[in-house]
Amino acid sequence: MKKISFFASLLLLSSSLSAQNVSDVLKYSSLQIGGTARSLGAGNAFGALGAEFGALSLNPAGLGVFRSNEFVVTPSLRLSNTNARLDGITNVDWEEQNSAFNFDNVGMVFHTPTQGKWKSFNVGLGLNRQHNYSQSIFYKGLSGGSIMNNFYKDAQQVFNNGGNDNDLDPFGSQLAWDANAIYLDNNQLAYDFLGNENATIDRSQIVNTYGRMNELLFAMAGNYDEKLMVGASVGVPFVNYRLEGDYREEDATEQVSFFDELAYTEFLQTQGWGVNLKVGMIYKVTQQLRLGASFHTPTRLSLTDNYSNTFSYSYTDGGGSSSSGPLESPDGTSDYRLRTPWRASASAAFVAGKKGFLSADVELVDYSANRYNFTADVSNTENELYERELNNAIRRAYRQTVNVRLGGELAFNKFRVRGGMNLLGNPRSDVDAQGRPVEDYKNFSTAYTAGVGVRGESFYVDLGWRLTTANGSVSPYNGAPLANTETSNNDILLTVGFKF
Repeated sequence: MKKISFFASLLLLSSSLSAQNVSDVLKYSSLQIGGTARSLGAGNAFGALGAEFGALSLNPAGLGVFRSNEFVVTPSLRLSNTNARLDGITNVDWEEQNSAFNFDNVGMVFHTPTQGKWKSFNVGLGLNRQHNYSQSIFYKGLSGGSIMNNFYKDAQQVFNNGGNDNDLDPFGSQLAWDANAIYLDNNQLAYDFLGNENATIDRSQIVNTYGRMNELLFAMAGNYDEKLMVGASVGVPFVNYRLEGDYREEDATEQVSFFDELAYTEFLQTQGWGVNLKVGMIYKVTQQLRLGASFHTPTRLSLTDNYSNTFSYSYTDGGGSSSSGPLESPDGTSDYRLRTPWRASASAAFVAGKKGFLSADVELVDYSANRYNFTADVSNTENELYERELNNAIRRAYRQTVNVRLGGELAFNKFRVRGGMNLLGNPRSDVDAQGRPVEDYKNFSTAYTAGVGVRGESFYVDLGWRLTTANGSVSPYNGAPLANTETSNNDILLTVGFKF
């Protein structure tokens, strides 16, 4: 099975300045739409069909197809499995599992029939999930180098420029200094890895991510003469993302004089909200053939990062074994804004009466249009330079791409069977942020969906399933050996709906 190569890419922070990076933008612009079990089971290919609350996050014109008031709620379960292998000497696969219970959708539709050519006006209010961040990664193995190399280089730059220990990075080199992992030897800055920077040591890392991005929707749509549905919605996404990382090094084979072990942990929580506008239409060419189109404005997000680190260090010298820590950094806070790309889609569906349907959506997204704004609240030269540098790197690292959603449903009286597939365009360019070619580059990857349901006159129950797979990598600090990851996510949704 092909892998989705753009969902999993994590980097532990090694300084307060790197709280935002190039790969972070995919957390908010590469969406994993949840919604209802029916929509999910049919591949979320409802852009030309409508009458499905989960699809309102794709094409709000679908609200015009509803013919009654409706209440819907969708609890969900995610089962995540990640294999990780360190790019080093041991080459052992490590498996980590994670599960999370959520609500992917809750919504109300208010149907208002009217006289004349306009047959009805409907209003929808509710919540659809846009992204699920639940994942666990663990790896362990032997490889060369140390996080201490970065801490030492940072301290060396500070001292060479006339600074002192009070000017060190409180989230990195300052912790190492306070733990006596960086010290003065005959008035010269030193550390245990000096002259042995690429020593082979045992290392491990645990990364757990939690949270989700949910979108609050307020939508309106009209049905003109049972031929044309037009709709618009205001979306307010709410972000709640948390990362907890624990990175450790150990010199069990005594490759480095004095050094025994260290531990560096990270906590990062990102919270915020944004706003966007969606407009769409559905046109019934015939009772069997329906066409749809929609446009989503860029989402403007206002985000806040809260982060902190701890560091501990153990060594053995002529005085015996010594240990420091865990030492805690101050609590860091960063407020910033992010503008995600616009999206446009075209859809077509063939409806075979009461026997079922086949549907396809094609969506265009330009991921290179993601833009950070670090100067909206506090404008200074450092923020301006970092904003320009990061946005230029985003332009090089990402590109315009196409997502295709395919789905269908077969009806057997009140019983329904569904299936679907997503062809997901790779947002990453074939070169990285530094312009270097990317190995194993793929244009498209796939996700698979299925579902069943029972639908009555005033009540329905649907069960949906989606399998997504992802290739990625995790790294504890800049320049560290990468651990390559393979993740499979099973999303299981149960929708209960009432018509009245």
